[in-house]
Amino acid sequence: MELYPFRLKPIYDRTIWAGERLRHYRSDAPQGCGTSWEVSVHPHAQSVIENGPLAGRLLKDVMEQYPVEALGTDCTMNDLIRLAFLDAGESLSVQVHPDEDYAELHEHDHGKTEAWYILEAAEGATLVAGTDLSTKLELRQALAEGTIMRHLRQVPVKRGDFICIEAGTLHALGAGILAIEIGTNSNVTYRFYDYDRRDSEGHGRQLHLKESFDVVRMDQKADAIHAPYEHPEADMTLLEHPEFCVHLHDISGAFTLKSDGRSYRILSNMGSDAKIFFHEKMISFKAADSVFVPAQCGEITIRGNTRILVSNVNKNKIV
Repeated sequence: MELYPFRLKPIYDRTIWAGERLRHYRSDAPQGCGTSWEVSVHPHAQSVIENGPLAGRLLKDVMEQYPVEALGTDCTMNDLIRLAFLDAGESLSVQVHPDEDYAELHEHDHGKTEAWYILEAAEGATLVAGTDLSTKLELRQALAEGTIMRHLRQVPVKRGDFICIEAGTLHALGAGILAIEIGTNSNVTYRFYDYDRRDSEGHGRQLHLKESFDVVRMDQKADAIHAPYEHPEADMTLLEHPEFCVHLHDISGAFTLKSDGRSYRILSNMGSDAKIFFHEKMISFKAADSVFVPAQCGEITIRGNTRILVSNVNKNKIV
């Protein structure tokens, strides 16, 4: 069977920190939705194809049935990228993710490195990316003394910024931010600090302090990469990580993407409504949509005036 670009049905999760920004793009997004899984084959959230002859089927099942056509000649199910929107009305908890070895041993899951592209941000918005403390002992003391917020590294961000959060980095998306998260195929999060926040029944959320101290890397920090809309770059590499890469393309009119068949690609529309053309067929590509492009799709064209992100497996990993 000849595969084609897949539109996928979003999977919405309600959260205590949810905002309202995603609902500006998605009329079907429920109130209180903080997370929308856009592309996923993780057991926690399985993406379903919405368009074409394979509509209604799980993306994971199609990958397993057509591994070379869907994933590429050099990719396997271990080389999957996950995308989700985070809509933060309030700050997310301060958290940390494990690396691959720790996650496999303790969680039977993958390690988690992630990157955030900021689709919208309130004036003065910030996120946490690292700490100014040097040792885990200092970190324990700050937590015990209630001074941890003084030592979390606040990074100002605005619309169009991008930042990579390596496994082991203390981090938190701040209030007033809508971001698309691009990361490894994992759902392991260790909650380190939650501002003494309480749910509707007055209960605090579970913390994972032992695991957090096991995996935290005190030396890791991150800074934002700026890709402003006022002075757009035509093409820009945002990330070349050992696990995955992210490229930005500002399109004015038309842009053609070609593939050598080695890896699938995921396209995310960070601008205005556009269209994808593949073998003389058209697929709508609305603002804030993501589309999974199987490796078999050698050439596609995007038409419109917009900004897209292209995420794919790092080819240096799969040589």
